[in-house]
Formats: sequence, structure tokens, C-alpha cells
Amino acid sequence: MTKYSAFALIALLPCVYLLPTQQDPVKQKEVAPTVIEDETGIAFPIWMDVFAENKEKTERHYLLGTGVREKYFIGVDVYGFAFYVEKEKALPKLKAAYNADLNMKKLLKDKAFHTAVMSDSYNKSMRWVMARDVDGEDVAEAFDEFLEPGIRKLAANDKEIQAGLKAMGEMRDYFASGELEEEDELIFLWETGGTMHTYLNGRKLGKITNVHLCYALFDVFVGFDPVDSGGRKSIYEGAVNMVKKAK
Repeated sequence: MTKYSAFALIALLPCVYLLPTQQDPVKQKEVAPTVIEDETGIAFPIWMDVFAENKEKTERHYLLGTGVREKYFIGVDVYGFAFYVEKEKALPKLKAAYNADLNMKKLLKDKAFHTAVMSDSYNKSMRWVMARDVDGEDVAEAFDEFLEPGIRKLAANDKEIQAGLKAMGEMRDYFASGELEEEDELIFLWETGGTMHTYLNGRKLGKITNVHLCYALFDVFVGFDPVDSGGRKSIYEGAVNMVKKAK
């Protein structure tokens, strides 16, 4: 049975992820309700407050859906993940792309809605909570495996490919040494303009600006060939519910 730290047992602490110069999160009063990712049993808040670069105030990101990353050949859960968006700016894109005549099966194949979910016009974030210990080099190799094909597919020319691969290498270096332990938490914040902020247990690992890297990482979870089809469906269902509730 997996045991969870304060990061996973989110009901015990406010959901605020800070840049180093910001205030202590324990001073925050509001606590988010949680949902449970079915397979791992990991709790995820239905919203979380994050600081975007050069902002004095937090912005609230709302949960769309959750899923799990498995090692398929041995059937072991690696981490639970959750996908969040900055709702006020995401809604216009999602509304414009949503076609009420499409059922979920067809919507999952709809390129326009996928484009809206992946738009660089609003901030979004991905939260992982580790379900087991993982060697850092294994994580780094996984980035190579999943991100390089996406970057090569998205880039328009060799210059863009090389820039994307360089950005991937920078992110890879975050994890190439050491180990991610069970209960560790990673936050990937995609800020508009193609900037990726990465946090480990609330500590900022770095900032990389490359839209192809951002797109390739998030597309692993919500693209047409996701690591967890059930997780992708959960995210799409959350996006549809967000649109319907806003009407």
C-alpha cells in the first residue's frame, strides 16, 4: 500500500507552489478539496494556486483530469498525474473548439479540440506524484524516449529541432543524477510564450523557454497516442464539463 507525504495528502496543506521569493505557503488559509486517482489512490486537489513568472499574485489552475503512468511490461505504477488549466483564459479556447454534436469517442479524435487543450495562449500545469522510487537516470531516459519524437515532429526546420533538443537536454539534466522517491511531487508549469517552469517538492529546478519542448511534454498525456488513454479521456471529460458549467 502506498504511503503519502504531506504533498500527496493535500488536504493537510494549502495548494500553493511558490517561487523562492514568495511567502510561506502555510500562511495561506484556503484548502482545496481533492479527488483520488483510482489506480494509485493518490489525492489531487481540484485546484491549485501557482505563481507565474514576474507576477506578485497567484493564479488559480483548475483540475481537468487525472491518470497514471505505468511500466507496461511489468504492470507497475510509476506516478499519478493531474492536468490543470488557468480557467478564465482557457475557457474561450475550449468553448470555441467544442462541438456539442460530437460524443466523447469522436471528440477524442477531434483535432480542433486537441489544439484548444494544448494552446499556448493560456497557462497550464501538470502535477506528478511518484508512486514508487525511480532512479533519476531512468527519468532522464524517459524524457529522451517521449520528447525527442514530439520535438522532431513539431519543429519546422533543423534549427528548431536543435533548439528543442537542447531544451530537452536541459530538462533531462534536472533528473540525470539522484533519485525520485515515492511521494515526491513534480510540477510542470507551462507559461504562455512556451516557457516551462519545473518544481520538485516545491523547489524550483529551473525555467526553459522552448514551445516545442512544452508541447511535446504535455502531448505525451493529452495527445493522440497518450501514455494513459484513460487519463486522456478524464482530461477531455473535465474540459467538456468546464465548458458546460460555464454556459
